[in-house]
Amino acid sequence: MAQLDFSQPLPAAAFQEAPWTESASPRYLLRLEVVTDTRRIVGVAHHATTVRPVDMLNWTDEALALAEIEVRFLEGQGRAPDRWPQAHVSKQAILLVIPQEVAPPAPGANGRALEYVEKRRWRVSVLLSRFVVTGHFHLSAAADPANASLFWNAGFVPLTDAEAIYVPDPATTWKAPVIIVNSARAEAYCPAASLADE
Repeated sequence: MAQLDFSQPLPAAAFQEAPWTESASPRYLLRLEVVTDTRRIVGVAHHATTVRPVDMLNWTDEALALAEIEVRFLEGQGRAPDRWPQAHVSKQAILLVIPQEVAPPAPGANGRALEYVEKRRWRVSVLLSRFVVTGHFHLSAAADPANASLFWNAGFVPLTDAEAIYVPDPATTWKAPVIIVNSARAEAYCPAASLADE
């Protein structure tokens, strides 16, 4: 199997359709890094329309289908990655998703996304079993952050200007414009925390 360079975005022409379908309809590509308790999985999700990754994750309970995959263990990251042509990742196993290529939202009036609602940002930290993710949680301007909850729908929640720290090895971090957290796997969330004293 040819070795892929995952340091650069993959060209759209590389994937005209998901390899496990026979559909000739066009596909929109989302390159995602998925983090579970034990692995980092980078692959390409195919979708029939432009879609935000968080919406794709929340629309269905079905497993996340990825193609052209690179898999690394969180422990012993010096090992060469495994490469798979495709996989289905259980959503219950997902802790974090870091979009590496994001489809733009559909424009609405005044150039804003159709789902646009005026929101305020609140800096929070989400505590997971082996990770701390800090970023901006977006709430409607009228919402009270003291009473709002990340856990109200137990779905996937995007945090912006975000950083994820792997607590067993704090040198392993991710910084990204968006990190999507599986709130069903979160243990708690709080005003932005720091690991500086740990």
